[in-house]
Amino acid sequence: MNNNMNMLNKVFEISDLLYSQEKEKSISKLNDKLERDFKSGSATYNTLQAYFMVILEIMKHLINYRVAFDIKEVNNLIETEINKSPSSIIFKKVSKRVSQTIEEEFKYLTDEVTNFSKGLFPDYMLHWINEEIAKEKIVVLKKTRTDIEIQIKRYELRSDWKELSEEQEKDYEKYGYDCKDRIYIPGTSSVNRNCIILLNDKEIKIKDANFLLLLRFVVELKKGKGGKVHLNDLEKDKIISSRTFPQYIDRLNNDLKINVMFCKDNNKKLIKTLGSGCYQISTHPDFITYNKEKLLNHQDFHNRKLVEELPSLK
Repeated sequence: MNNNMNMLNKVFEISDLLYSQEKEKSISKLNDKLERDFKSGSATYNTLQAYFMVILEIMKHLINYRVAFDIKEVNNLIETEINKSPSSIIFKKVSKRVSQTIEEEFKYLTDEVTNFSKGLFPDYMLHWINEEIAKEKIVVLKKTRTDIEIQIKRYELRSDWKELSEEQEKDYEKYGYDCKDRIYIPGTSSVNRNCIILLNDKEIKIKDANFLLLLRFVVELKKGKGGKVHLNDLEKDKIISSRTFPQYIDRLNNDLKINVMFCKDNNKKLIKTLGSGCYQISTHPDFITYNKEKLLNHQDFHNRKLVEELPSLK
């Protein structure tokens, strides 16, 4: 383990050096822009807000730079050098580093805005901007924590391949599951009408409508009775109509098949047709996990209603 930590520390040293160089370049560009654009700005709230936004974008760039580099290099290290379950420990160290970076950069942002506003703007304007800074900081913290949580889950999905238990073997025989693929649903907000899931450690984007259908299958599967969903139930729940159902099933299977790896006969179809208008997500319920707390905050009302039916995971 000590050797693993030594390798990790070397990665962090390189990351720190590159981050410092990137920060020096970014701050130099920032100062040039601030000098050019705000040297003789009028003392209005819009001016102060524009000043704040310019610095904020640079700070976000630097934070994203650190997150992206740390995650990329740590993943490379895990895949090539470290082979004994370091995932959560290592990524928690990444999370701590990134949190420190966020604190430092937002302190810099607050100090810069405060210094700029001295003698130009009334205190209440600065107070408004400080409130905006606090809100932005929360958003950035949440995003980076989610990014790192997804990386931890990716590693866990990659390394958590075990033989089926006796109980799971019986379920496969009883309910006819065809696949042994793992799914993790992080509950991130929809971006450009796409939701993210992890399928066997790979990140996949699913259209919002297909994601709702996937959730409905997961809810049924988690009831522990084989996950059989009838088309009539989908219509009754106003998820899709019988007229459009075949296209939705095809689209969902197409979204998933890019990383379906463990289906019988290599058929690549995680959503299985059972006949008589019934379908199931054809993997074991133990192999589907999710962040229920985040899913309950999803912006789509229909998604939230389905998530309420999901059991809480330990």
